[in-house]
Amino acid sequence: MDPSFEFQPEQFEILIVEDSPTQAERLRRLIQSKSYRVRVATNGRLALALLREHRPQLVLSDIIMPEMNGYELCSAIKTDPALRDIPVILVTALNDPKDIIRGIECGADNFVRKPYSEEYLLSRIQHMLVNTKLREAPADEGIALYLGEQKHFINAGRQQILDLLISTYEQAVQVNGELQARERQVIELNMRLAHHAAELENTNREIAHKNLELAEASRMKSAFIANMSHELRTPLNAIIGFTGALLMKLPGPLTPDQDKQLTTIRTSARHLLSLINDILDVAKIEAGKVTLAVERILCQDLVAQTADTLRQLAAQKSLVLTVDMPPEPIVVDSDKRALTQIIINLINNAIKFTDSGSIKVSLAQKLEGQSVLTQFHVQDTGAGIKVEDQHKLFQAFSQLDSTSTRHAEGAGLGLYLCQNLANLLGGTLSFESAYGQGSTFTLTLRGPRQ
Repeated sequence: MDPSFEFQPEQFEILIVEDSPTQAERLRRLIQSKSYRVRVATNGRLALALLREHRPQLVLSDIIMPEMNGYELCSAIKTDPALRDIPVILVTALNDPKDIIRGIECGADNFVRKPYSEEYLLSRIQHMLVNTKLREAPADEGIALYLGEQKHFINAGRQQILDLLISTYEQAVQVNGELQARERQVIELNMRLAHHAAELENTNREIAHKNLELAEASRMKSAFIANMSHELRTPLNAIIGFTGALLMKLPGPLTPDQDKQLTTIRTSARHLLSLINDILDVAKIEAGKVTLAVERILCQDLVAQTADTLRQLAAQKSLVLTVDMPPEPIVVDSDKRALTQIIINLINNAIKFTDSGSIKVSLAQKLEGQSVLTQFHVQDTGAGIKVEDQHKLFQAFSQLDSTSTRHAEGAGLGLYLCQNLANLLGGTLSFESAYGQGSTFTLTLRGPRQ
């Protein structure tokens, strides 16, 4: 090569042969950015026509193309005396050694492996163009070799083969670098995974230890509640009993103030006993110690008796408590005590959260597939429940806090207890509510169709 040779990209024209318009445009922009002149052909046949019309300094060709692939194009160029000196770079995946052999057989001068970096492609192009003059040397005699029990004859010059070997080596170095980088990433990821696994194991041990502590705390809580139940109920029942006797004036007459104070004491004692009973019931349910006594229950009688029990409480707030039941008897097999407790709690809640209007208790039954659904509805015209508060409704010790719904009575266990009792009975407890208009709670029991 002439030592005075100065590489000037604008002196060289490159023909891109690529059937993908997107890829062809990307290559054109990239190569033109380095001041090369560029033409584009969308397949091998068009490329040959352009080559014979105007000779470029280099051909950059994809291999997989319609009509004429890259190998066929390269072979046609190298067998044409007028074109065979034009360097050809084939773009290939190089997944098989046969790809290289086939490329050499067809006379390719160089390979660029997919996927490739733009810098590497540009360096290959410049390398081929700088060494153009070396290709003017007389070609060496061809050589024969065997690959995969197939004989291949390569008629290529020494410089061409050296270029191909260097190109292949550079590709191998690049791939090896990528593999090493990925290996380092895998090692780093494995170290991170091992670290996370160790942290997870420690966390699991802590969770197991906490679970043991929680189980012990739950056992102690159940034991405490069981021991305290007798100690709390006995004096409260005594207070209620003695207060009742005094209010009946069995020991003697009372002044109006004494009567009022004793009534307050009895009311407070009954309220406290009710809270204790709720807490004990919740504890029994959570401990799985509730035993159901299933019996045949006439629902109309149960609803009527429950409503009669609470009608006086509703009247004290000037509320009208009505009952709506079908004439035909509705019978279920269930636990009467648990069912009564649910209905009482629902009506009590309705009275508590209704300042004016009415409360309606209704009973209905319908068929659904092979099941019979028995539904108890308790509807009120009370404060209703805000949408943002509805998710807290069945949580233990949760009371809604708003100016229209906040009440001091209760520990927030009523609906939580009702829902758990409903589940024990194989039923569901649901509700509908409109804030400021009222709510409807529905207990649904599912039984087999007769």
